[in-house]
Amino acid sequence: MLIPAVHFPNGTCAEAISFYQEVFNAKVISISYERDAPPDSEHAVSSAGKSRDNVMHAELIISGARVNMADGTEGILPGDMFLFNVFLDSAGEVAGAFDRLKEGGQVLTELGPQFWTPLYGAVKDRFGICWQIMANA
Repeated sequence: MLIPAVHFPNGTCAEAISFYQEVFNAKVISISYERDAPPDSEHAVSSAGKSRDNVMHAELIISGARVNMADGTEGILPGDMFLFNVFLDSAGEVAGAFDRLKEGGQVLTELGPQFWTPLYGAVKDRFGICWQIMANA
């Protein structure tokens, strides 16, 4: 399953979600904040630059389409905020797609387990497109 994702600068994701609810009557399916991450994960609030109020992951329905949103990392610029989340059925499929996408590209997050999925990785491919690849939990 392919889901477009937008990462927002400066902790503005929650504000953007409210705005899109007003503008498009968007339906919020879920919102997870950094404060909700397990204390032993890399997403824990104690990590450098993390804010308790930052959105770690949100899922919305906008005009019938599923969209993921989150607060991005420090230094994210408007225009560099769009990426794709790809949910694959197995860890083998995730590893295979990740290995192909990183050829000539840049690894943003090495493949590894996360508390929400058995395998996750992020990569910017050779065309400059950012992908977050993960196994269906």
